Amino acid sequence: MRKILSLFILILLLAASAPAFAQGRYGGYDNAFRFRLGQFEPDGESEYWSGTFFDFTGDTSDYEDWTGGVEYARDLRGNLRLFAGGSFYESQTTQSYRDFVDNRDRPIGHDTTLDIAVGTVALAVNLAPKRAPIIPYVGAGVGLYAWSLEESGEFIDFFFDPPEIFPATFKDDGVAAGWFWLAGLEISVTDDIALFAEGRWHNAEDELGGDFQDLGNLDLSGRELSLGLSWRF
Repeated sequence: MRKILSLFILILLLAASAPAFAQGRYGGYDNAFRFRLGQFEPDGESEYWSGTFFDFTGDTSDYEDWTGGVEYARDLRGNLRLFAGGSFYESQTTQSYRDFVDNRDRPIGHDTTLDIAVGTVALAVNLAPKRAPIIPYVGAGVGLYAWSLEESGEFIDFFFDPPEIFPATFKDDGVAAGWFWLAGLEISVTDDIALFAEGRWHNAEDELGGDFQDLGNLDLSGRELSLGLSWRF
């Protein structure tokens, strides 16, 4: 978790320093800070997710949760725009064994927590003139995906006969490179303020280790839909 928070703070510092850097290189173009809030749902297409939903209740929709982000936007030449910033997502859900209960017929369950902090850089193309009141745009970018996975609760040790229930906490974290594409619509409210709606489709995965050794890859891909406010300066 500390790795994720450290990366997220670094992302914010880089975004905050971007206007000064960009002004020196591209003087005369518009800047903006964009703040967004939305929802993210993992795709769940990897060995870890397949194994999890085979043994335990639930599906990827249980991991749909809030995400928030901030980024610096820079108008480049023509209809090009540069986005640099980051977002943070955390979700927790309770899962139980599908085919086993304890000796009182109660579910044997645990809480799974997934955190993802993403630092991104993207290029977008405006599909309308820069000063138009409504501007659709599309783009693509790359990112670093810092993640943390934890399972805490009760588990079954099948090496005993009969199997035994034991309490445990399993953890792992890492950082993976990935990419995404985006599409959005920005609506001007005043000269300085605009509202926007945006979708991002992330593609990233990492190999599990630590307490999840030999459980394959963790798919970090997913769909992010958000609404936001853009402050131009």
